[in-house]
Parts: sequence; structure tokens; C-alpha cells
Amino acid sequence: MTRQQKLSIALMCAVAAILAALMLWRQPAAPGTQPATEHEAHKDSHGHDDRHAEADAVPAQAEDERGIAMSEAQIKANGIAIDTVKPAMIQERLHLPAQIRVDAERTVALAAPAQGIVQSVLVSPGATVKKGQALVAIQSPAVAQWRAELGSARQRLKLAKTTYQREKTLWEERISARQDLDAAETALKEAGIAVQAAQQRLGALGIAAGDEGVSSIVTVRAPLDGVVVERPAVAGQAVDETRPLLTIADLSRVWVEAAVPADSLPQIGTGMAVKVSVNALPGALDGTLAFVGPVLGETTRMATARIVLPNKDLRLRPGMLASVDLMGPASNVQLTVASDAVQTIHEHKVVFVRTEAGFRAQDVVIGRADGKRTEIVKGLAAGAGYAAGGSFLLKADLGKSEAEHED
Repeated sequence: MTRQQKLSIALMCAVAAILAALMLWRQPAAPGTQPATEHEAHKDSHGHDDRHAEADAVPAQAEDERGIAMSEAQIKANGIAIDTVKPAMIQERLHLPAQIRVDAERTVALAAPAQGIVQSVLVSPGATVKKGQALVAIQSPAVAQWRAELGSARQRLKLAKTTYQREKTLWEERISARQDLDAAETALKEAGIAVQAAQQRLGALGIAAGDEGVSSIVTVRAPLDGVVVERPAVAGQAVDETRPLLTIADLSRVWVEAAVPADSLPQIGTGMAVKVSVNALPGALDGTLAFVGPVLGETTRMATARIVLPNKDLRLRPGMLASVDLMGPASNVQLTVASDAVQTIHEHKVVFVRTEAGFRAQDVVIGRADGKRTEIVKGLAAGAGYAAGGSFLLKADLGKSEAEHED
């Protein structure tokens, strides 16, 4: 065997050994002989498996998202009053916005009796007037003509009376015929009718007839005691029967009109007790619901509820804003809380109940209320402690916590 053949054989043996080693390296190790398993890779220095260490390390939520931690000292410092859910007598009330208005049944809008020119206005807006008091003087050619017609009718009546007396005397003396007396009597009646017609026309328009001469000046007078609430008329203004000169209202009695939503109409009726609170005046006034409108407003979709109040001292002025509380029957309710304790969070009614750590916002379903106590239909049990006063502070704190959590 030559040297070259020996080298070739040695090379082939080396290649075969390398291939055999590669095959053995790729083959999976037998069970129990794997030198470094995945399980061993997760062992710590003490031989403990730490594969779930990351999951176990996630901290649990320290407290409920709707809870507020607050110590006894903080509760006292913030002035939060604690009470318990308990029975109470509730008199239902419906709180409505309202406004003081003039009594339309005691309000008069005065217009000119005929076309003319305003000569003078004798009162100012807000003036108190008495029945029969002169208000506006108007110069009107039509009034002068009507007075002239009344004067002519009176003269014809006077002549007809004289003629009738003469004809009656002549007939009694057998000088004239009966038909002459009948004609005089007919003329007398017609003249009387003409005078009455002319007087009634002037009287219906509030125009004084006048005893002497024919005047074009007519004075508009107050038809009742009251206050001038509007006065658009000014001297020199052309006026007619369609435009008001001024408006007089008797303010010794006023209307309080409240807007009632359609869904609240079944709860109210005439004769209900009412308390009226006027924004500009202290205290509340007692009244009775006198009228509930049968038609809803086209734009507001609300009905009008009316209360009539005496106003002898004129403290109630038309235009004042007010509120009306319609008082329903009183009843004993088993679960109630202070009305101030009920807050609205995310369109839900909540009450902050007392917990060991502080407070928690509890969803509730409320029922009847009278402004002081509110019925709890669902969400709280009898005797549960809650924040009766200062709950708005807890609501603010909860809102702040939610904002920080979102950030």
C-alpha cells in the first residue's frame, strides 16, 4: 500500500468520525439525562421554581374604586355628619319654578274711543290710580261729531215735545184732528229713541256727552282702582281703537303661575296645599292650587298651575321669580335618608355609606321625598350608617380619585 493510499483512508475515517459526532449531537437526549432542562433554568439559587413569580408579584387593589379612606379625625374636621337609615314621615312635594303675574281678571287695557291725537298723559308708569281718575286727554274730530249728533237729537226731542203738547191741547179743544196728535206722538217717540242711541254710543265708549257746546276733547278715565303697569301713550301720538294707551292692574291680588311637566300632572289637582317661595322675599307663603291648565304649551310641553294670593301690602310684584311646592298627603316611610345625602354620580343616585376605612358610594333607588327626607326603595338596609351632611365633599374626593386613576 502506497503512502498516498494510506492518507486517503485516514482522511475518509476522519470524515466518518465527524459525521458520526454530528449525528449524535442532534439526537434528543434520553429521559433523565438532559443536562439542563427548562425547569432547571427557572430555579433560583435555592432550587425554587420562579416561573409564576411575576404573576404572584401583581399587587391586589388596595381598596374599592368607589371607596374613600377617611379617619375619624378627618371626618370631624370636614364636618361630615353621620346618620343611620331610619323611618320617617314624608309629605310628598312637587317643586316647580314659578313667576308672579298680574291677575288677568283684574287687569284692563285702555284704548282710545276713536281716532285722534293724544293731547296729554296725566299719569306715569307705576302710578296708583282711583276709579274715575283722568288718565289721558285725546283730541278727536269723531268725538266732536258724535257729540254734535247727540245735541241735534236733543233739540229734535225738545221740539217734538212742544209739538206734541200743542197738538194734544188742540185735539182736546176739538180744533185739530186725531191724526195730527198721533203724528206728533210718533215724532216724539222717534226723537227720544235718537237721543238714547246717541247717548248710549258715547257712554259705551266712555265719552262724556257734555252739556254745552261741541268739544273734540275726550278724557279717558280709570275704570277701577289699580296701578298703571304699562303706558305706551305719549303726547302728540296718533291713536285709534286698536292700540292700547295704558294698562291698569289691581295688584291687591296676584297670580303665581308654575310650569308643570306632563309626567307630573297625575300628581296634582285643584285644592292641593301649596307653599310659595319668592326669591326676593324671606319665608314662604301658604296658598291653594286654584287652576291646572288643560293644554300643554307648544314649545315648553308643560301645563300651567295657578295659585291666587292676596297682596294687600303690594310686596308681590309681577315679574318676580318664585318656586312652588305642591304638598301631597303625608305617609310613614320605613327606609329614609337625609335628602342632602343623595348625590348623582355618572347618572346614578348614590349614598356614601360608612365603612371601616371611611366611606363607599352605594347605588340606591329613591322614591318619595319632601325636601328633608328621601325614601330609599333599594340599596340600603335599616340602621346602615351614611354621610348625612357634607356628602358633596365625598363626591368631590371620589371624582378627584377617578381622574387620577384615569391619568
